[in-house]
Amino acid sequence: MNRAVNTAASAPLVELFWSVQGEGRFVGVPMAFVRTATCPIRCSYCDTPNSYTAPARAPVQGQADEPNPVTAQRAAGLLRGLPAAAHASPPRVSVTGGEPLVFPGFVRALGETLRPRGWRLHLETAALDPVALEHCVAEVDHLSADYKLPETLPSGSFGPQHVQCCALAARRGATVDVKIVLTPAVADASLARALDDLQPLRADVLLVLQPVTPFGREREPLSPEALQRHVAMAQGGGFELRVLPQVHRVLHVP
Repeated sequence: MNRAVNTAASAPLVELFWSVQGEGRFVGVPMAFVRTATCPIRCSYCDTPNSYTAPARAPVQGQADEPNPVTAQRAAGLLRGLPAAAHASPPRVSVTGGEPLVFPGFVRALGETLRPRGWRLHLETAALDPVALEHCVAEVDHLSADYKLPETLPSGSFGPQHVQCCALAARRGATVDVKIVLTPAVADASLARALDDLQPLRADVLLVLQPVTPFGREREPLSPEALQRHVAMAQGGGFELRVLPQVHRVLHVP
């Protein structure tokens, strides 16, 4: 049965571009990126403070700037207009932020528009809102979900929400990466709690440990000794894992 796409679903965008920055298992894979504005949290390591507020017009790589907010239908057309998209097989788009789950209707409508054309939709999220994810998860082919440790947050923690989001995507049949950013302040006990929370999903997720890239409030890198200790903890839990820093800063790409 055909579903009508919600052509009015929109979101304020920060930028739309093609890059090899990727996330998790897709680091280095060329794909399009749609960055939404607005974020409900302020992580200590955030390197996209420009995404907190949308510009009046969002830059589009190789095209004219686009007035905000942008409908999912229009965003899909802009993505198909990126020259690199014509050579991708399959073409992929990562919806990132900010926090894209602030706009689940936009994510859903974008998937409903692009996926019948052969595109694959990746969702990169802080994984704070399982209700919002449930609204759009049917259109998500790959979920890159954060598990934010308390040392990186202004206050509180979101372990149950992170786990619920990952479980939703795994049940839908999407591939799931869980990213944990490691800063010098992270205590072994915090990582151990996160690994315990994720243990029921161990067979369904790829664990990505990301040594922090110094930026903003994070001034110091993670020590090699701390990294080795954290890796050993994850391996002891039986997780399939990768250790991946933010490669786009090294490559000088968007």
